[in-house]
Amino acid sequence: MNRNHWIEDIPVIMISTDNSDDNVSRAYSLGVSDYISSPFDAKVVYNRVFNIIKLYSKQRRLVQLVTEQIYEKEKDNQMMIGILSHIVEFRNGESGSHVLHINKITGMLLERLIQKTDKYDISWHDRYLITTASALHDIGKIGVDEKILNKPGRLTADEFEIMKMHTMIGASMLHSLTMYQDEELVRVATEICRWHHERYDGRGYPDGLKGDEIPISAQVVSVADVYDALASERVYKKAFPHEKAIEMIMNGECGTFNPLLLECLNDIQGRIKDEMDAEKA
Repeated sequence: MNRNHWIEDIPVIMISTDNSDDNVSRAYSLGVSDYISSPFDAKVVYNRVFNIIKLYSKQRRLVQLVTEQIYEKEKDNQMMIGILSHIVEFRNGESGSHVLHINKITGMLLERLIQKTDKYDISWHDRYLITTASALHDIGKIGVDEKILNKPGRLTADEFEIMKMHTMIGASMLHSLTMYQDEELVRVATEICRWHHERYDGRGYPDGLKGDEIPISAQVVSVADVYDALASERVYKKAFPHEKAIEMIMNGECGTFNPLLLECLNDIQGRIKDEMDAEKA
C-alpha cells in the first residue's frame, strides 16, 4: 500500500495479539492509523473504525477546500499575467494567441522532458512556474519603438540591434520589482525574458550563453517561441505549415537548440499540430 501510495487515502487498522512495543512501533512506522490488541471488544473496534473513517472524511473535505482555494489563486495569477502579456501583444500588432501558444507548447515540452530524463530535476512546481512565466517572455517589447515592432519588411542591422534590446528591457523591468525579488515566479520570468533568444551553441543574444549555461526555463520557452513564430502569420511574413516549421527547427535554420529538447519537440509534434488545428477549426 505504501509502494502504490494507497496508504495516503485508505486508513489501515491493525488488530494483533502481539502488543509488544517493537511490533506496535513497526506497525505505526508502516503507516497504520490505529492498533488494536486482541482479544478486543467488538463495540470498541466499531467505534474506533467509525471515528477514523470520519476523520479521513474531514481531512478529504479540508484538502478539497484548500485545493479549490489554490486553484482560484493560480487562476487569478495566470489571468493577470495573461492580461499584461496580451497588452504587449496588442502593441506588437498581434492577436494575443502567441502567448497562449507559448504557454501550451512550453507545458507539453516540459511534460515530455520530464518523461525523457531526470537531468534537469524539474518538479511539478517548477513546471508550473516555467509555464506561467512563459507568458512574460516578450514584455520587454513594451520598450521598443512600434515602428520597429510592426515594420512589414526586413529590419536593418541597427533596427535589429534595437529589437534585441527587448530581452534586457524585460529582465530589467522584472528586476526593478524589488519587493518581489525573492519570489520564484519573478526569478524564473527574469531568466526567460533575458535568455529566451540565447542559442545552445553560444550564438544567441544578449549574453552569448552556451549549452546549459542557459537556464532550462529559457531553453524550453526558446523552442516554443521559435516554433510559434514560424507557424504563425506576422506583419513581416506568412505562416509556415506545421511540417515546414518543425523541419526548419530540426535543420538548424533558426539556430542551435538543446538536442534533448529537439527530441522532445519531435516526440510531441503531432500533439502540437492537433492543438493548432483545433484552434483554427
